[in-house]
Order: sequence, then structure tokens, then C-alpha cells
Amino acid sequence: MSELLIPKPNEKQLLFLADQHKFIGYGGAHGGGKSWAVRVKAALLCLNYPGIKVMIVRRTYPELQENHILPLCAMLRCLDDDPAERIAAYNDAKKHIVFPNGSRILFRYCDCDKDAARFQGTEVDVLFIDEATQHSEAQMHALRACVRGVNNYPKRIYCTMNPGGVGHGWVKRLFIDRDYTASENPEDYEFIPAKVYDNKVLVDKDPGYVRMLETLPEDMRRAWLDGDWN
Repeated sequence: MSELLIPKPNEKQLLFLADQHKFIGYGGAHGGGKSWAVRVKAALLCLNYPGIKVMIVRRTYPELQENHILPLCAMLRCLDDDPAERIAAYNDAKKHIVFPNGSRILFRYCDCDKDAARFQGTEVDVLFIDEATQHSEAQMHALRACVRGVNNYPKRIYCTMNPGGVGHGWVKRLFIDRDYTASENPEDYEFIPAKVYDNKVLVDKDPGYVRMLETLPEDMRRAWLDGDWN
């Protein structure tokens, strides 16, 4: 099996990769390198902890395909012609990546409450909700219920997010305002803000994207560039 080689993460991505809170929020603005951090964290967890199940959720399957399945298959050389070069294997029928140590990354979509009901029997050790603000609070609760099990691996939930969307309220309450109910432990939650300026690779390679964010109408600019949740 080949060795996984990844580029050096930026400072905010490194904080995300190292964080050990139960609930980790990351992002808050466009272009902060969120999807890359999710892919690398998921792969590293599976490589280092045998037999765990990791699930990456986005709103639609095409988003999963473009943002996670194809890039992860390339990163892990899942489709390499030489089996010896493959770090893991992808099963398209089951929509998961399997590692030699038995760990798996599951790819699932959740676009509505009916989709969320399909997760009732799913059990995973780690959940990534990518673009969490695209999911309602009811959907979030259904997804959170999947994170359970009797093994010794700490159960964790990672949420990436931008201001706006149907889930703006619950994400802002938990990670920005830190306004918790009696059943929620504030010490379980951590938010790592990341903006496009933290993502030097994107800034250097696509300065036009940064200029586009800088010239948006004021409300959109404050949300997408500055990460303003108000």
C-alpha cells in the first residue's frame, strides 16, 4: 500500500485537524478550505484507527460526488491500475471507501426530512456535516443520532458552515452565540473561524475569486467574505 501524501495545511486547517472537542464547527465564510479539511481529516482518522466508521453528509449526491468522492478517490488512489498503489478501495454501489484496516468512509446525502428518516438505523463513530447550514435543525438531530456505538473511539461531529441557509439559526446558536440549553455542555463545542484570506493556496491561485467576494453587495460580502453571522 502506498503512503498518503498531503499538502501542508494552513493554520486554521491545522487547528481543525487537531481539535478533539465532541462538536467542532469550522468555516464561517466562503473559500476557507473547508471541504479539503473534511477530506483529509476523514482519511487520517480511518488510516489511524482500525475498524471505525466515518460518514460524510451533504445535501445532494452530486455535491458529494464533486466535493468528496472524486477528490478522496484521487487522494487515496482508489482507482489506480496497480492495486499495490491503492491506499483504499471505493465501492460505488455501497457509496463507501474501505481501508485495509477495516475502517470505512460512508457518503450519504440528506436533502429533506424524508431523507433524514433513512438514517435511523445508521451507526457511525464520526460524522461530518459539510455545509451544515443547508440542513434544518430536525435533520441535524436525526444525523446526530447516528453517532453512537460501544467501541472505545471517542464519538465526534464535525460541521462546516457558511452564514445563511435553512440551518443558519441552529448553527449560529451553537457555534457563534454559544447559547446552550440545559442538556448541552458548552465544553463540548468549539468553533474555528476560517476565511478566504486564511486559505493562501486559493488566494494565490485564484485571486479573481477573492476579488469577486470583495465586490459583492454589502450584505453578501459581510456574510461570505467577512463571516458575519448577523
